[in-house]
Amino acid sequence: MIFSKEFVNKAIRMYVDLTIRPHLESMKNVPLTGPYIVAGNHVNSMDGLVMFSYAHPRPLTTLSKEENFSNPIKRMVSEAWGAIPIKRGAVDNTAMNLALDALKEGKMLAIMPEGTRSHSGVLAQGKPGILPLAVKSGAPIVPVAFHGHENFRKNILTFRKTDFYLEVGQPFRIKATMRDLDRERRQVITDEVMYRIAMLLPEKYRGYYADLSKATTDYLEFTAS
Repeated sequence: MIFSKEFVNKAIRMYVDLTIRPHLESMKNVPLTGPYIVAGNHVNSMDGLVMFSYAHPRPLTTLSKEENFSNPIKRMVSEAWGAIPIKRGAVDNTAMNLALDALKEGKMLAIMPEGTRSHSGVLAQGKPGILPLAVKSGAPIVPVAFHGHENFRKNILTFRKTDFYLEVGQPFRIKATMRDLDRERRQVITDEVMYRIAMLLPEKYRGYYADLSKATTDYLEFTAS
């Protein structure tokens, strides 16, 4: 059976409302129109469900691993979000071009630079895949941080709602060209982006980026939100 995007989104929102207590006051700091890259940490599946449920009317899309489109339920959700399938572990130029097209159309593109779920909520070192999109598109990056819901699965089994917090930081652009993105500088710039996420998190979740004194902004240019 094929369900409409409206039905899927309403069903997701109902599920979210039944299972979490949202603390999303910072959502007002996410611009209503794009193009923007929304860069956040990745705790578990609730990150995307909550972000997409409460982002409307913002035109938000994301990159979703190709395997999700083989699972009927995940495919239904991914298609309702207009997600872009991407091959993991390889350079996927088709996905990158579709992501750039989405930004050109004024959409917001959600990216999780860690590349995988932490489950614990503790930050791992970010991967530099976000940089070509940011540099080629010139789109500002909006840092966001999700926290408080690492025990979501345990809570849902005991019919308890989970507190879910979303924090939003100041947008910035990457001050670099593609020529600047050699191997060493790619990680330096990625770490600068990740520190902007870490600053939004309570100390216990900062993980690899716990020492904020190491945060630099040499390649970041801050913009008005």
